[in-house]
Amino acid sequence: MCEPRVSVPASTGTAGALRDIEAGTAMLARVGRPLKPEERGKGIEYIAVGRDPVAFAAGAGVTARSLTRIQAVNVYAGKITDWRELGGNPAPIRAIGREITDASRKAIAGTIRAFENLAFAEGVKVVHLDPQVIELLDRYPTSLGFLNQSALRACKTKIVFLTLDGAAPTADNVDNGSYPIWIEFGLIHRAGALSPAAKAFLDFIRSPEGLRVLRGNGVLPAAAGR
Repeated sequence: MCEPRVSVPASTGTAGALRDIEAGTAMLARVGRPLKPEERGKGIEYIAVGRDPVAFAAGAGVTARSLTRIQAVNVYAGKITDWRELGGNPAPIRAIGREITDASRKAIAGTIRAFENLAFAEGVKVVHLDPQVIELLDRYPTSLGFLNQSALRACKTKIVFLTLDGAAPTADNVDNGSYPIWIEFGLIHRAGALSPAAKAFLDFIRSPEGLRVLRGNGVLPAAAGR
């Protein structure tokens, strides 16, 4: 008997995941938030997987290692433009932003209220998909972006995870409450439409080995969340 094989394409965001499940072109899809009532009303089911820290990350050439909430706002508002103002070597900050509906930006706004309606400065490059953030962080060594921590592991260069008000973006710090910015991501599927292979994959995620894989990628498994 052949073991099930899982294909994981490049991210199309939560909107793309919902679109693919509705269209029947995917058996399972990942979303960056719980479903809204109107989405559940379409016969789509949600399975919580874990809490993933949303990290402020800098390119490989950045020597700064920390950020405060006020500094984060000032960077994206265009008031801070050089890394020396954040304790690093002098270099222009190439800020990468996300659209206002993005799950990681919403998570930041939940903790840093000024982010909710912040008008990004003209120099901030706004992109719509996770792979675009990763591409720009890799391309520009003095860049700054934000994204859930597990997705940032796809970067090819050695990016820098910045602490926020002294707390590192780790699963343990999400669990103990010292790092406040995270997304809950999960898997969605059509009700009653899971294949045996999809069910086996879900069983693996919930198994001790699956939970170890999540932890190893910086995610606090849903079963461990408080």
